[in-house]
Amino acid sequence: MKFLNSVKICLLVIGDLVVFYLSLFLSIFIRYQFQFDFVTFQTASFYFLPVFCFWLLIFFIGRLYELSQTRNSREFYERVVRLFIANLIVAFLYFYLVTPTLYRPKLVLVMTVLFSFLLFLFWRAVANEIIKLKTIKVYFDSSHPLVFEVKELINSAPQLGYQVSEVKTEANFLIVERLTEGAEIKKQILLRDFYEKLTGRVSLELLSPEWFENLLHLKNWESYEERKRILDFLGGIFLFFISLPLWPLIALFIKIDSPGPVIYRSVRIGKNHQPFLIYKFRTMVKDAAQLGPNWTLKNDPRITRIGKLLRLSHLDELPQVLNIIKGDVSFVGPRPEEQKLSNLFEKEIAFYHYRFLMKPGVIGWAQINYPHGSSLDDARKKLEYDFYYFKNRSLIFDFIIALKAWRIPFEIPTH
Repeated sequence: MKFLNSVKICLLVIGDLVVFYLSLFLSIFIRYQFQFDFVTFQTASFYFLPVFCFWLLIFFIGRLYELSQTRNSREFYERVVRLFIANLIVAFLYFYLVTPTLYRPKLVLVMTVLFSFLLFLFWRAVANEIIKLKTIKVYFDSSHPLVFEVKELINSAPQLGYQVSEVKTEANFLIVERLTEGAEIKKQILLRDFYEKLTGRVSLELLSPEWFENLLHLKNWESYEERKRILDFLGGIFLFFISLPLWPLIALFIKIDSPGPVIYRSVRIGKNHQPFLIYKFRTMVKDAAQLGPNWTLKNDPRITRIGKLLRLSHLDELPQVLNIIKGDVSFVGPRPEEQKLSNLFEKEIAFYHYRFLMKPGVIGWAQINYPHGSSLDDARKKLEYDFYYFKNRSLIFDFIIALKAWRIPFEIPTH
């Protein structure tokens, strides 16, 4: 299953790259009066290669290589439009700031972006259908309530490569709650693991205290945390100094926009239930907590004008670099909640207290996969993402999460 999905992703990447170079070829061919000059194309290919690599990276960040997202839907193509705008900006910055004295295409650049966009739409419309063709049949040998949700997910996302089989003998794999002895043992996949693979989160309904105990003894977490702390400290110092010129400007705009302090301080709960003060640039009116709920609401009237811009650009998070340097939080980890919300969630949501086994972070796996929530149900969903991170955390996974955090501006609100 993993191999087949890897092949699909490689097909998408290679196809996208072919689209880019075909677009460049067409642009040069048209630009020079329908006469092909190999030397010109070779030179252009050399200078366009870094641009195309950045475009692939932008597509990776924008979820175009996540099979769960590769479907011919309005949401998918709206995301494509946003990503190509970013591609255009990257291309212009590269050719007009990095290589202006060596190579600076004008018409060829515009035409390449335009052809890439049009050919990409056609290629992906076809590719999104192709990757649904080869499917693996799975039979659910379980009556757990979660099975219905998983079946619905498979039926709504055939690009994931699975098909629900109603006949046990025709299935390639059996999805079970517990492994059983017998000739079919090699064909069995735990429902918990299958759900995790499909959704990127861990179902609370399938967890137990033993699951957490086993994970704590799975590998040397102390070594991982020590190395992560060093990277956090060095990265925090670096980010503090390069962002410092922005601080007085942001502070000035906040003071002009509304009365109140520049820095917002809030008590959050960290690792091992340790409280700490988190720092952010203020984005709400003064004493906002007394004017409404602890959750930030959609189109919350308490958010100031400059606050909306700061939240959109995430510049309100800059002061948290001080928390990173102090060691209160990491760059990557579950987002710390306010003390009141933490107390509420721990009381109402099963296994929530295990969240405090991890140091919180500025960027979390839940944050980049689930929209902002304002209910207990949202908190449960985010906790499932947090526990997925708890199980799979590593320096490589942390880097991937930090990289994918750049996709947030390209997301289409769905919740």
